[in-house]
Amino acid sequence: MSRPGTVDVVEGRTRLRVPDTFSSGGPGKRIGHVFFNSQMAFNRDISVMFLRAHPVRSALDAMAGTGARAVRWAVEVDGVDVTANDRDPEAAEFIRDNIELNGVEARCRSSNEDLRCMLARKAFDLIDLDPFGSPVHFLPAAVQAVKRRGILVVTATDTAPLAGTYPKKCLRRYGALSVRSPFGHETGLRILIGHIMREAAKEDRGARCLLSFYADHYFRIYLQMEEGGAAADRCLSQMGHVEYDPITCRISYGTERTSRSAGPLWLGPLHDAGTLEAMVASDDLAEAARCRKYLDLWRSEIDTPFFYENDELSSILGISPPRMGPLLERLNEVGRASRTHFSPTAIKTDLPLEEVLAAYREVSGRGMKV
Repeated sequence: MSRPGTVDVVEGRTRLRVPDTFSSGGPGKRIGHVFFNSQMAFNRDISVMFLRAHPVRSALDAMAGTGARAVRWAVEVDGVDVTANDRDPEAAEFIRDNIELNGVEARCRSSNEDLRCMLARKAFDLIDLDPFGSPVHFLPAAVQAVKRRGILVVTATDTAPLAGTYPKKCLRRYGALSVRSPFGHETGLRILIGHIMREAAKEDRGARCLLSFYADHYFRIYLQMEEGGAAADRCLSQMGHVEYDPITCRISYGTERTSRSAGPLWLGPLHDAGTLEAMVASDDLAEAARCRKYLDLWRSEIDTPFFYENDELSSILGISPPRMGPLLERLNEVGRASRTHFSPTAIKTDLPLEEVLAAYREVSGRGMKV
């Protein structure tokens, strides 16, 4: 029987006991003492898919709240030993309820500790940081506590500073300058990855990006740690800056910093093709259709930095935006182009801007002249 002030919900194959008032969308305000956001079911689905495709022996849900993610791992992923930690004693009660509710006491345990104290004593094959806000305060401890070739998973909901709305706050938190642009969310994601890479390099560790994305109101990153100074140096060599000219829509990125550039940020891959191929959006997930949609987008998205917004390009040319299908078809005849999960009206391509604009004019029926 549910305790007063609680309600039972089903997410995926897991029954969850949560506060009867909870958040259901956006970064939102914290509702109630113990936080649960039903909109994050998709985020938790992705973590289930990832763990099924990339098994680990021990996993820590570092800021577990009600324990929704951790208990779903224990119920829906074979062979993983799960620790669900939250320093709030009331949250720990919810975690214990949900472990008992699903009968996974042998595979999941509740912990009620200060995270940094815990990580100073214990190491895990996978550590998942999903704080309410910025993860920066916990990254040094997490980087040190991930086992050799372990997985570090990080969520950040402070997207506004990272995407260019509050550049000074971004500089304070992440040691990087953010700038407003049509591809601001990709810039923010790459700033976050770059910050983690620099933290890892301090410990003579590098990392390989297995999956990273922007969805709803947050950034999410899955990194596999790599050992040694050489690995750290390889990662640092893929850092750089990006500059955007709103008059011409020209994007310039590389190692050089200018007075108008954003960075330092990660210019390396956002996804690992093998990881994406192994992930399966099965029907038992809470949001299976959305998971399939995003998997298709990630698999087809070319892994080149940054993208062009359809409306921005049409504006500088003074023509109506062409349909995405014919435009992508034409761009792929002369180079590589794809949709991107960052925006439904944007294209990623490895073609120079001049060729992109030429294709725009051609598909719009305006010929090759300005």
